[in-house]
Amino acid sequence: MKDSYPDQIQSAGNGQNRSIIALILSASATLLLAVAMGLSVVIIPTTLKNNGISNTLIGLIMSLETIASILISFFFPMLLHFISMKTGLILSTVLRIPSLLLLAYTSNPFIWALAVFLNSVGCFSFLILLQTWIVGLKFKRNQGLMVALYSTSLSLGLAMGPILLEYAGKLLSLVPPDIKDFIIKQTLTSDVTLHGMSPRFYFILTASISLLALLPIIMGFVYIPSFKFKGSGDIWKSIMHAKGPMFAIAMAGVSFFGVSAFITLYGLKNQLTLQESALLLTCFMMGSLLLEAPMGWVSDYIDRRYVIVIAAFLSMLCAVYLPIAIYVNYQAFILLFIWGGVIGAIYSTSLALIGDKYEGEALVAANAGYSLMEAAGGTVGILLIGYTMDAFGSDGLPYVIMLASIVFFSFALTRYRVV
Repeated sequence: MKDSYPDQIQSAGNGQNRSIIALILSASATLLLAVAMGLSVVIIPTTLKNNGISNTLIGLIMSLETIASILISFFFPMLLHFISMKTGLILSTVLRIPSLLLLAYTSNPFIWALAVFLNSVGCFSFLILLQTWIVGLKFKRNQGLMVALYSTSLSLGLAMGPILLEYAGKLLSLVPPDIKDFIIKQTLTSDVTLHGMSPRFYFILTASISLLALLPIIMGFVYIPSFKFKGSGDIWKSIMHAKGPMFAIAMAGVSFFGVSAFITLYGLKNQLTLQESALLLTCFMMGSLLLEAPMGWVSDYIDRRYVIVIAAFLSMLCAVYLPIAIYVNYQAFILLFIWGGVIGAIYSTSLALIGDKYEGEALVAANAGYSLMEAAGGTVGILLIGYTMDAFGSDGLPYVIMLASIVFFSFALTRYRVV
């Protein structure tokens, strides 16, 4: 028997119109935060590399993002004992901005590690709160499509980040000359520039966009549930009762976080320019953007488990062919586009499966378990990829993701259980 929703969630989710408004607000906030995350996922590793940091140490620093996500996921139900969703969204924003400014004004790798961790705590707290809100909404039909549209906003933002990295300097030329000169003077450093601007400029830009993510929350404050967790759900029980989507999201975490953190460096190591390498990440995110919603719609009409298994198999094929396709730009861009789409399909379809299975406080615990498995996969993936790229060359990236895909695909064929 499913738990019933607390009254606060019911009142926030009653009515198709209110649900759609909630979807628009949360997707808008997610989009803006994802743009900031898309910027940071490029400028953090490239700035560290320009400062002479090894791939192993870069992997350790980048893995702090997923470690933060693990901690937030694990303590998320406990967190909702003490603060409401509304308060959590505000506090997570307060945590992000100083961390990004700290990255802008220091080059010490140990301080960077702390700042990356704190910023990640703020980002993932914000996202998991929005995700819990959206999964709890009940649409009259096409639940999978609606969840996929929300997830697409995340992919769109992450794809826009690298594009903004390329054109931010050109957009700056549109502002009045006095303001432009002031901005350049305040952000000027001796570091290696990215597209003609200093890393400090991009970190300040990232902080500004991250702050803007709070605007849709403030505009739609009345729609956000004030629900607090009372402790009737169990994270580990949720994971074991829904092994299929939980293990799928762990595998997807290896691919998503691994590609996000290292595909730019992978391109550079294979003789691509910085612009071409950044476009690899853009293609990956654009694939998720354009293919995730159609595949989410398909999952509304066929068994969602089949969608996940097919997507896992295609992810494995993409990892196999990356070392071949990387030498021809258009082939690499197409492959990353498809890869992003199938990983995005795993994300949204797994989330929809969890929404089908759980409600109320059990849903809060299951959603925390979903995020925990995603972050665990991402952490292991980033650490292994960083090590294998140092030990065996750039192809350590596809090797690790290939292994993760094979492990899940083998599980899915032999022991897949969802209900």
